[in-house]
Amino acid sequence: MILQMDGRYPSPYRIERVVTFLEDDGVVAIPTDTTYALACLPDNRTAVQKLMALRRLDPKKPLALVFRDLRHISEFALVDDRAFRLLRRYLPGPYCFILEANRNLPRRIGDKRKRFGVRVPAHGVPQAIIAAVDRPLIVTTAIDPDTDETIHDPWHCESVFGHGLAAVLDGGDVPGVPSSVVDLTQDPPEVIRVGLGDVTDFQA
Repeated sequence: MILQMDGRYPSPYRIERVVTFLEDDGVVAIPTDTTYALACLPDNRTAVQKLMALRRLDPKKPLALVFRDLRHISEFALVDDRAFRLLRRYLPGPYCFILEANRNLPRRIGDKRKRFGVRVPAHGVPQAIIAAVDRPLIVTTAIDPDTDETIHDPWHCESVFGHGLAAVLDGGDVPGVPSSVVDLTQDPPEVIRVGLGDVTDFQA
């Protein structure tokens, strides 16, 4: 099922429908400022298992969370002064920053070193959902597990994952380039993946 969404000002009624899907063990496909992504609630074990099965992910793979802002991130991650300055400079935007988790993070999210990825996408749809559920979302890039192709339109997302999704949220086409990933648990920060976000300042 594809739901049309205004990418800047999503309908509150349709956002409430999405919340119902998520709270009923659902996984949805959402637009972000980089690619389409599969998303679910982090405290819903059944939904997390569905998401990982759809993407055929290694159960040991650390997952990322999307947040509404920096204060929201600090509820789940250890954010020192250096990390705070960088997050404030680059978010919202097409970056995934690796941080160390605090005790509030569900166990299944981080890696063995209690690290996980955080994002604050500059896109109205994920921001509206996070505000409505009042918690972060687990996300993983929508990549076709058969071809490794990154998905950047809702109809392609529906054709690949529709059998296992509660809904695909059509917020229009997106760039189709994954986020840049920067590990802030290292000093200096380490660039893990070069994506849409400019990482020049982290490679000096």
